Amino acid sequence: MHIPDGFLNTPVTLVTVGAAAVTLAYSINKVNQRIKPEQIPLMGLLASFVFMIQLFSFPIGVGTSIHLTGALLISILLGPLAGFIIMSVSLLALAILFQHGGIFSLGANILNMAVVGCFIGYGIYRLIPGKRLAVIVAGTLSGLISALLCAAELSLSGMLEFSSAFKTMLLIYGVTGLIEGVITLLILDFLLRVKPEMVLNS
Repeated sequence: MHIPDGFLNTPVTLVTVGAAAVTLAYSINKVNQRIKPEQIPLMGLLASFVFMIQLFSFPIGVGTSIHLTGALLISILLGPLAGFIIMSVSLLALAILFQHGGIFSLGANILNMAVVGCFIGYGIYRLIPGKRLAVIVAGTLSGLISALLCAAELSLSGMLEFSSAFKTMLLIYGVTGLIEGVITLLILDFLLRVKPEMVLNS
């Protein structure tokens, strides 16, 4: 879902960059106030994990590919604020080093993946009783909301007609979100067996 440069017009670019920058500044300020020393190594480890999984794309035909984000997992383990910072740094590094998304479209990519995955996904996870189901639902809905935002940004920029763009992305990113939810659940189940305090204290 990384949007390259040249796909968004100036107004959409400015709004998304501004929104992402404000959210990032707020998150950094809050995390600096709340972070525990023992969480710092975990943040570094999870940042490496997120960066690596986003390097691997899976082709789905017609020149399109999908990838996992790890946003929901790191938000469950560290909280959405720290998760958002990790995701934002990872997206910036991917844009600079591997051209996975553009520099000027970075704000939109942060909103679509980091804000949705970390804040909205985590919020859905917390709202649903029964955490196994909550992980699956949160992952799936995060994918659908990301598709909605991406389609809206491209439509407002005159690149695609909204209904056709959203219909195309709906299935792709809904399935991607479901896969992400399942994989997140498997990782959490594994951590509960080998290091339960990472999950139970989150």
